[in-house]
Amino acid sequence: MQNLFKYLENLLQKEQSFISDGAILKNAVVEAALNLDSRLLELLMQFDTIKAHFFTEVSGVLVFDKVKFQDFISNKAFLPDSYTSFKNRIGLTDGGRDYFSQSRDVVLAWPYKDCVLEGGMTNEDRGRNEVF
Repeated sequence: MQNLFKYLENLLQKEQSFISDGAILKNAVVEAALNLDSRLLELLMQFDTIKAHFFTEVSGVLVFDKVKFQDFISNKAFLPDSYTSFKNRIGLTDGGRDYFSQSRDVVLAWPYKDCVLEGGMTNEDRGRNEVF
């Protein structure tokens, strides 16, 4: 696995759009992977070991596993940028690994659709007489 980390790191160093001050920009690489950027895909297909790890052949066509690639890039062992071994993201998860901000299946269900919810934190709000 360490060899794969090194292969990928050396490979990404070749593309200037993924480099800033000599360091690899993780976010730029992940964004390129999610957008199926042709420069990144061509770069990844140069090494057979990387190609075998992130691509699958289906009916004679190579299919890129962008989720597997994103998990690999986000791994702390690859380009560690923190002193912790945990993810340095704060947010709500669905019990698994997915954050609500990454999922499109999140719905805020409010049962009182015909009412107005009003709240305040100051003393001025106490004396108001609201008529609904």
